Amino acid sequence: MRKHYAQVLLASGFLVWTSLGISDAAETGRIATTRATDPRLDMITGLEAPGPHPSLGEQAEVFGRFVGIWDGDYNEFSKDGKTTHSSGEWIFGWVMDGRAIQDLFIIHPSATRKERYIGTTLRYFEPKSATWSVTFVDPENGSVATMTGGAVQDGRIVLHSQNKDGKETRWSFGEIRPDSWVFRDEETSDGGKTWRLREEDHMKRRGAIPRALLLL
Repeated sequence: MRKHYAQVLLASGFLVWTSLGISDAAETGRIATTRATDPRLDMITGLEAPGPHPSLGEQAEVFGRFVGIWDGDYNEFSKDGKTTHSSGEWIFGWVMDGRAIQDLFIIHPSATRKERYIGTTLRYFEPKSATWSVTFVDPENGSVATMTGGAVQDGRIVLHSQNKDGKETRWSFGEIRPDSWVFRDEETSDGGKTWRLREEDHMKRRGAIPRALLLL
């Protein structure tokens, strides 16, 4: 079930990129034919969206600029100073009539890992609080992380969550350029006086910038 769910999510991301013109015409035609004849893909048809919903306005740009496929250089840092390096990809696309953005966070198989790791995040904007609500689902480890936040004045996107153990987690998207950005996962146990860097991922866009993103 978990493997099938991951395959469905990956396919949904791929179809979003197709709608933005990333795939060639032949591939688009093949997918359209498959979707028309295979009821197992009906959920994907209902999930995908070619762009943001008009109600989002300028907020669509906050995460909309990440739409596409990014190749990642991942680095995790343990408390004892050990660094674990891996590679993977991060795929973003609009879903649910453009009212939300979903991503797939993937770590490639390696010498120490036979299968790929895959998690997914759903993001949507809450007008009342003027913040983005973010939920990350990790089926492999049976965990869910919920965070809130948005764009800040220094150009970053910053998300926070309060953990049950009293610690606070901060995720940030910084150094954002059309073809690259850096993700950082940090934790504090003293109310934000000091932060420990747990992960830093350097992302590079795969392929050309989607034309649709230039309209955001």
